[in-house]
Amino acid sequence: MIKQAVIMAGGLGSRFGGRTTEMPKGFIEIEGIPMVELSVQKLIEAGIEKIIIGTGHCSEWYDNLAKKYPQIKTVRNDNYMNTSSMGTLEVCAPFIDDTCLLLESDLIYDKIGLKVLNADERDNVILASGKSNSHDEVYLGADDKNRLTEVSKDKTIIPDPAGELVGITKVSKNALSKMCAYYDQNRERLAKLDYEGALKRISTSGNEPVYVRKIEYYAWTEIDDEAMLDRALNKIYPRIKENEYLYSLL
Repeated sequence: MIKQAVIMAGGLGSRFGGRTTEMPKGFIEIEGIPMVELSVQKLIEAGIEKIIIGTGHCSEWYDNLAKKYPQIKTVRNDNYMNTSSMGTLEVCAPFIDDTCLLLESDLIYDKIGLKVLNADERDNVILASGKSNSHDEVYLGADDKNRLTEVSKDKTIIPDPAGELVGITKVSKNALSKMCAYYDQNRERLAKLDYEGALKRISTSGNEPVYVRKIEYYAWTEIDDEAMLDRALNKIYPRIKENEYLYSLL
């Protein structure tokens, strides 16, 4: 049973313009609740006891959220302006001592994804979906054993993708250590490395495979700008609510 999670929330959210000048993107509300808080609630329901939130821009918002949920510990990436998600994950890593779920803060998702990763016996598993039509897809390549081989927004690089990146990953402590070591060794050249790039690196290095687990019709979306927020509110979140209501009847 996975007991720990990391939410990466250090970014500027610049694609939202003025809306996120003085507020982190994760605090944009879905029916009156910040989307990061929706994620926290689902993680706690799934049995997560420790939630590390890697902050940066407007970090005090997350510090205040931590006062509401004793499971949360915030860790600030003081260099968030010059790094990306791997830089934020690196500062969180010392506080994680076991297998964890790695999530993005600008994500709404069906909680069944957490159950699927928790039930998977493999050490490192990246959640994927079928075609999302989000117009901001990140494609995953995999070999014949479903081991991650490529991550790209350019479909010409992955003409037959294994799925689309959701933004929820099960990561072992050993894998996390190797991701951080790779980042440390290449810091000057890859200062703005995303965590997906580090996952690809350890998976293709041969000794720490990351497996792609696809849920074809998974209900989820990342929310990066106003158009994606409108899509989330009118198309994706209603599906998530319906799915989760139906689970409650079982």
